[in-house]
Amino acid sequence: MSSVTIGRDLPQWDWTQPEAESAARSRRRLVTHTSGEAVAGTDLLVLAVAVALFAPSVLQWSVGVFVLGVLAVCALRGQYASRITLSVSKDIGTLVVAVAVPFMAIAVFDGFDPQVRPFVLVSIATLCLLVLGRACAYTAIGRARTKGAFAQRVLIVGAGQVAERFADVLDANPSYGLHPVGLLDDCADESLTRPLLGGIDELDEVLRKHHIDRVVLAFGVNRDPDLVRVIRSCQNADVEMHVVPRFFELGLQAAARDVDMVWGYPLVRLRRSTMRSSSRWMKRAFDSSIAAALLILTAPLFALLALGVKLTSPGPIYFRQRRIGKNGREVEILKFRSMRVNSESDTQWSANEDARVTKLGALMRKSSLDELPQFWNVLRGDMSLVGPRPERPYFVDRFEQEVPRYGDRHRVPVGLTGLAQVNGLRGDTSIQDRAWFDNYYIENWSVGGDLAILARTAGAMIKQVRE
Repeated sequence: MSSVTIGRDLPQWDWTQPEAESAARSRRRLVTHTSGEAVAGTDLLVLAVAVALFAPSVLQWSVGVFVLGVLAVCALRGQYASRITLSVSKDIGTLVVAVAVPFMAIAVFDGFDPQVRPFVLVSIATLCLLVLGRACAYTAIGRARTKGAFAQRVLIVGAGQVAERFADVLDANPSYGLHPVGLLDDCADESLTRPLLGGIDELDEVLRKHHIDRVVLAFGVNRDPDLVRVIRSCQNADVEMHVVPRFFELGLQAAARDVDMVWGYPLVRLRRSTMRSSSRWMKRAFDSSIAAALLILTAPLFALLALGVKLTSPGPIYFRQRRIGKNGREVEILKFRSMRVNSESDTQWSANEDARVTKLGALMRKSSLDELPQFWNVLRGDMSLVGPRPERPYFVDRFEQEVPRYGDRHRVPVGLTGLAQVNGLRGDTSIQDRAWFDNYYIENWSVGGDLAILARTAGAMIKQVRE
């Protein structure tokens, strides 16, 4: 089997050095986002030139609206995202819309006033300059890629004929800027002409060792459940993901916006989970502000429950327990103590009826008030308001052996409530169903979804108290 090929002009770094990982992350950001940033910069320059040359007599406020409108439409249409295939002919439709939308908005707002008429010339000139600017930028990027600049390391998952032919296409067309490092599959076909870097179980190591920038899922012997693991590993490693769709020869593929055509091969971009870094910061800010407000509002109830726990049974006010949080890290979860002090809680599964529960504890459990101290966990970042419910280490070890993809739920901070809980999966219920709902929540997170879950949780608490 041949040695690993990393591209004729790729930098030969020593990846064993401690500083290599940081250098690789910086390089990945640079090479992955180069095309999008270059296009955005070109458009901004073109708009500045067009406005300076053709819009000196136009209302100044409308100039700003026009420029921002063009950029906004292009951004919403994915023009500034990382793209492999750069084609002016493919962009023309979007550019026409990007120029027309702000022009029509200005015209309607001004009631088609004569002062708006100069914008007809501005719009036509801007469209022509945008097309010319894109053509120049794409030519420059293609030449830079051919010379090895901004080269991206590509791992092809699959070891079939399609995968090998696709790798040959990338080597023969360096203007795409993609250099195949090798193949990954759970087979060891001796007829392969390209290096097989390992099996699916070795994906994380291969991504790190070879510092992969993009992963392409092609045809191989992998089962669909294995491909789910591949995609989630790629998300954790922050690499771009594409798939060569089955039956692409018949023209069956996704919407054009999500497809890069590479020498006749459609690469369908797999969109990343909504729980990206920017979304996580938004979620963290939302959690902190809500938790702080609720701690202030419930302070009198908090003090009353603490006093009640202290007076009704011997032992501490708070029940502290180690649970598994994000990335498998242990966190200490706080609750009001609802049971008599015992040493079995770490390894004994909670039942609906438990003789160790105190009278006040039963009331707090029924209304979920025993979990009120967990707002402190949310405030200090151990938990989120909404997310997978945390479990004890003893049971996590067991469930990860027995329940498919149970460990995937630890990709995000654990929650005070969650999608599984509002669907009735609390207490002694199916762990497999909980894992299913938790992973669905992570893949489809939104602020609106969190608000809906919180509202449903509040409704369930009120219903339980009334019963």
